[in-house]
Amino acid sequence: MSPIFDITWQRTGSNGHSDSIYLSYAETSQLPGYGAIGGSEGSGLFRSNHDLDRETTQNLEFGYAIDRTVWSIDSAIFYRWDDDLVDWTFTGAGARAAENVDIETFGFEIIATRQWKKFEGIASYTYRHKDEDYGNPAVDGSFYALNFPEHRATLGVIWSPNELFEIRIDNEWRDQEENPLRDGPDDAFFTYIGISYFPAQIDGLECFAAYDKPWDDDFQDVPGTPGRSDQASCGVTYRW
Repeated sequence: MSPIFDITWQRTGSNGHSDSIYLSYAETSQLPGYGAIGGSEGSGLFRSNHDLDRETTQNLEFGYAIDRTVWSIDSAIFYRWDDDLVDWTFTGAGARAAENVDIETFGFEIIATRQWKKFEGIASYTYRHKDEDYGNPAVDGSFYALNFPEHRATLGVIWSPNELFEIRIDNEWRDQEENPLRDGPDDAFFTYIGISYFPAQIDGLECFAAYDKPWDDDFQDVPGTPGRSDQASCGVTYRW
């Protein structure tokens, strides 16, 4: 059984403006997957661990939100405990091996939006800090649980010149936690550019084209693995 607790205080004015404060606590638990606990322990790219324990996560969060006619701010500060979290680790330059890890994470996030007639801006900043304990001195590093941005900032702009077109630009900068397997920089800057067309003749139809990661950035999302390249795409979406 996993408890969930949430208490919120909200004040709403006659003009639709609102302020809210909340405090929440949540706990989750799950068994390791077959790939982590049921495979071979001594060979292969992903090496299992037959002695893994059940994972338990607890999260305590406090947040404050302001909502106005043309702008809003959402903020939160949180503290998270992971007990026996299953992570894929490495020793030297070896294969991935499953290990339990205890992690304490502290962080905060703020998201702000603003509208100017036909423009909408969205900005955010997130900070996280982790203290980990694998209980195994042979572990040199992590592929996943400790592969995270300590600092992450985003900035997006949406321009809707009329009811037919929408142009969106999203930017993300991150300062990733250092990792001995990562080749290249620990910071990255990504951009996504998209344009959508909504034909007036067919309600619910969207035609779009996008260009992702136009800059020459060789950041490795997964340490030791080549980063993703630029990507152009187009498509059609119909909603009813």
